[in-house]
Amino acid sequence: MKNVLIALSLSCLTASATASSSDLLDNYGKLAQLTTQQINTASYKDVGVASSKLVDIAKQFLPAFSQKNPVCKEYVDAVMKAADTMQKISLEEIEADYHHDGKLPKVADGSCYHAKDLLVHPATVVVMANKLKDTKANRESMAAELYEVIAHLGAVKQAVK
Repeated sequence: MKNVLIALSLSCLTASATASSSDLLDNYGKLAQLTTQQINTASYKDVGVASSKLVDIAKQFLPAFSQKNPVCKEYVDAVMKAADTMQKISLEEIEADYHHDGKLPKVADGSCYHAKDLLVHPATVVVMANKLKDTKANRESMAAELYEVIAHLGAVKQAVK
C-alpha cells in the first residue's frame, strides 16, 4: 500500500513540472485524496513525504492563483516564502504563525485564506509526521488537516479559472 502513495506522490510532482494550473490542482487533489484514504495504512513517514509533495505542488500553482487574485499576492507570497521553514517548526508555531496568520500580512479577501490553507495544512502534517508519535489519535489529526485541504481545493480551483 505505501508504495502506491509514494509512487503517486512522485508521479504528481514529476508531471507537475510542465503542467498547467488546472493540472497541478488536479494532481494536488488526487494526492490529497489518496493520502487521506491511506492515512491508516501508509507508514507514518510516507504520509509525511506525501504531504511534503503537496506543499511542493502548492508552491507551483499558488503564483497562478496570485496572478488571478492580485489582492492576495503579498499574503500568498509570504506563505510561499515560509513554506520550507514551516515544515520544520513546532506545531504551536505553525498554528500561531500560519494557521492564525501571526507572521502573515493582513488580508481582507477570503479566497486568500483558501489558497494559504492548501500549503499550511499539508505542512502541518509534515510537522506532525516528523515530531509526533505514530498513534491513532495523531493519524486522525493528520486526516483532519488533509480533509481541510480537500475542502479548500474547490474554492481555489474556482479562483484560478
